[in-house]
Amino acid sequence: MKTHDFDEPIERVGTDSYKWDHEGEGGKYIPLGVADTDFRAPREVIDAVMERARFGVYAYGDLPQQRFAKAVCHWYKERYGLAVDPGMVCHSQGLMTGALWMILHAYTRPGDKVLIQPPVYNTFSVVIQGAGRFVENNELALKDGRYEIDFEDLERKAQDPRVRILLVCNPHNPVGRVWTREELTRIAEICRRTNTLLVSDEIHGDIVYGDHRHTPLFSISQEISDNLVVMGSPSKTFNLACFYSAYVIIPNKALRDQYRVVYEDYHFDYNYLGIEALIAAYEQCGYYADQQNAYFQKNIALVRDFLKEKMPEVKMIEPEGTYLLWIDFRAWGLPQTELMELFSSAGVKLNSGTNYGSCGAGFVRMNIATQTAVLQKALACIEKARQAHFRA
Repeated sequence: MKTHDFDEPIERVGTDSYKWDHEGEGGKYIPLGVADTDFRAPREVIDAVMERARFGVYAYGDLPQQRFAKAVCHWYKERYGLAVDPGMVCHSQGLMTGALWMILHAYTRPGDKVLIQPPVYNTFSVVIQGAGRFVENNELALKDGRYEIDFEDLERKAQDPRVRILLVCNPHNPVGRVWTREELTRIAEICRRTNTLLVSDEIHGDIVYGDHRHTPLFSISQEISDNLVVMGSPSKTFNLACFYSAYVIIPNKALRDQYRVVYEDYHFDYNYLGIEALIAAYEQCGYYADQQNAYFQKNIALVRDFLKEKMPEVKMIEPEGTYLLWIDFRAWGLPQTELMELFSSAGVKLNSGTNYGSCGAGFVRMNIATQTAVLQKALACIEKARQAHFRA
């Protein structure tokens, strides 16, 4: 059986890493913010990229649509038991400034509204507003330590004729929910009744835990699929973010044609090396995803036990998916800026909860996709921050 060593130490300082050289300021801090992993990609991916790189001619490419779509379909078949029509698979250069940007231009006009569900990935708002559209919020409700959808508010806001898209995060970044089939069906029915296009960011779909199961939205029913665009990428699962190789799955032909018009009008191209990384990952590296999920669970348990022992007043929202933890520090009673400065002064960088909406005040997002030894050092920094706070 093939195995990957996720404990292998990787020195990323000085490698032009956004996480370690920018966020971590070249090793000054342990960065647990930016959502990439500190692991090498699978050997099969490295070999595929190196083989293509050795060819030595890096001229304009011609997207290998057939091989690309076949690999995406293979992954959904092997991972989820779903038969996907290759004709539904369209290329995009990443998800946010690639797929989401094209989706906004294909299906909305300046001044339209896009409905999102905070606390949610902050780049949603950045791209929506940057495209001249407006953000409408359907805030998630925290009940007994678990986030739920406020369906009454969702239906009311979706009825606004200016709301053209509901953008969902499935699994949800940062709160870690893996939406159930029943929840997704209810969301889709609201969108159908209100003539709102449902767009689903499923980039974290391969990273789920326990009995939870990711449900690709297009798998629920044909009726739902006719009003749906799904965004996906191997970048989170296999640490391939720099390649900006992603895809959208659009079952409805009319919607697919609209998307392709935008793609062609803006003369988008593809990453010559990244497409080979995607194909190798999806066709050969299921073992890596399985082993990585087990490693993530070990790191989550480490954080859970640490908080229970060292700072029981701090509450971790139990993650159902993603490698991002949503942690409630409201018991410390600190303004958000002071909370984040406290962690920085102790040597660790976390993401402020207010990045994801005002409802994130008092929370932080922690990325546990690093070597356990690194995470242990970061937790020691967090304990140092607590000691400094309660001494003050």
